[in-house]
Amino acid sequence: MKKSWKIIVQLLLVTSLLMASCGKKQSTEDPNKSKKGEEKQKILDASGTIELPYPLCVKKDGKTVGGTLNIAEPSSTPFEGIFNSFLQETTTDQDLCQPMWGVFMKSGPNNEIVDGGYCNVKFDKDAKTATYELNKKLTWSDGVPVTSDDLIFVYNCIANKDYTGVRYDSDYQNVVGIEEYHDGKANTISGLKKIDDKTLQVTFKEFYPGILWGAGLTYNVEPEHYLKDVPLKDMESSDKVRLKPLSCGPFVVSNIVPGESVEYVPNPHWFGEKPKLDKIVYKRANPDIIVEALKSGEFDVVDGLPADHYNEYKDLSNITLLSNVERTVDYIGFKLGKWDTKTGQVVMDPNMKMSDVKLREAIAYAANTKEVSTQFYNGLRIPANTLLDPGHSTFWDAKQEGYKYNPEKAKKILDEAGYVDKDGDGMREDPKGNKLKINFLARTGGDIAEPLAQFYIQCWRGVGLDVGLQNGRLIESNAFYDMIEADDPGIDIFMAGWGMGSNPDPSGLYGRKAQFNFERYASEANDKYLKAIASEDAFGKDGIDNDYLVKAYKDWQANMVKDVPAFPTDYRLHVTGINNRVNYWDLNTVSDWGWEKVGLLLDTPEKAK
Repeated sequence: MKKSWKIIVQLLLVTSLLMASCGKKQSTEDPNKSKKGEEKQKILDASGTIELPYPLCVKKDGKTVGGTLNIAEPSSTPFEGIFNSFLQETTTDQDLCQPMWGVFMKSGPNNEIVDGGYCNVKFDKDAKTATYELNKKLTWSDGVPVTSDDLIFVYNCIANKDYTGVRYDSDYQNVVGIEEYHDGKANTISGLKKIDDKTLQVTFKEFYPGILWGAGLTYNVEPEHYLKDVPLKDMESSDKVRLKPLSCGPFVVSNIVPGESVEYVPNPHWFGEKPKLDKIVYKRANPDIIVEALKSGEFDVVDGLPADHYNEYKDLSNITLLSNVERTVDYIGFKLGKWDTKTGQVVMDPNMKMSDVKLREAIAYAANTKEVSTQFYNGLRIPANTLLDPGHSTFWDAKQEGYKYNPEKAKKILDEAGYVDKDGDGMREDPKGNKLKINFLARTGGDIAEPLAQFYIQCWRGVGLDVGLQNGRLIESNAFYDMIEADDPGIDIFMAGWGMGSNPDPSGLYGRKAQFNFERYASEANDKYLKAIASEDAFGKDGIDNDYLVKAYKDWQANMVKDVPAFPTDYRLHVTGINNRVNYWDLNTVSDWGWEKVGLLLDTPEKAK
């Protein structure tokens, strides 16, 4: 019998958890097996209940044997390979860095920063400060101690005028003195106070709730002594970032095949529990062949199995499946303007093809996201209702209706807005009678990428909108994001996804000064709601004013449904496959799990029967 594993999402409690236990021994029942006829679809209802198909954790007793843990990184394209926390921009690179980063900061039940990592943070609302406290034993893999200078180095790089990354946003600009440093008016950032080699105090202009989740804080540290002589403009291409990065976590990089694989060995200067593995190997694996690799035991871990291949791996005898709700939102965005590099903010253009909110509404109503979730992703996606993910359960509005599939309503909206077929070809012209050709930018990735894009195109053509793939084809992932960031003039709509991170504040994705605001959307209403989320009014006498903050997030979500700069398509259920020889893996938000605790119980991986 399959056990019932649930997450109950409590929308009104800041202390809400994603709850599931991880006992000392693995259950004797196979979580991959279900009763005959048992419904395996996930449940999302108005109360915010999500049922998971598999547990969050597996933990087994037994003596470990050392050996090599082989991990697949599912990707149809080579990874960028930027092993630096303030330069990288892809989730794939973030995945690859996990063994060297470890648990620098620990997350609490609602993804807020809590004590217990390699670096604790103390917050003082009245003084408007956050104080990093580095573990006194934390040391780089070359034997040099990690110090406050390494934290300051990250701030200095992000605020440097030569920095071309995306992290110099309104959250970092909230640090006292950082703008003066950026503009060349000061040689140091006055809001950074080095207390001692292991303690750094950061002073903010305003102290708002997002700081408790890391707004304006660095979640990782970088080696100042190792990188200080590399010009910032050359750092991303440097061997010290691409091939030989240092680590202060339990493992350190020993070899990199650019774009294809990364090997880790235990960090000789690691201060914590001795790692149980001799080596970790991350290897890029095409999602189309990942199931065969699991069957053969080529990989011990596939963290994030492709949903479109679910029926091929769900009953494999040599693996255990785990699941959780990802902090991810897949969405379709509309290009509404451009990024102004001089002012560092978005500028909307009323002449853009997608500037009419009625056209955007119709496109959203015409997209059959429910069919996509069930037919393309085997029920491992949930039709999304807002641009905030349910992983941030306290602030996500489960009762917001969003844009449920309604093609007749889409047609009515278009008719009333003046988008009608005037030449009899079955496709609508714009209100001025001009041909309306809509370019849809979509990227490569797995077997379903092309049919998925074509499915949405057919949805829109079904209501009379002439939509086609930009350049007539899917675009490789890296080029896809290059085009979006550069505001390629051919883009009208695009299909993408966000990993939301720990901080639920959406300013970094949809604020005026956010480079990640790929829609280039801005409005006074959006400014107002984002300001409310970031307001000091969210603090009560004894901490966060929960009622205030929950309302602020719900107001923002409602406004994004109203303005439709983008509309969410689905939330992801994350499924991880673990070979039966792996002793411990945990997807819980709150956990004592770490890379040093992972071990192997057998010399060779199990193969599927």
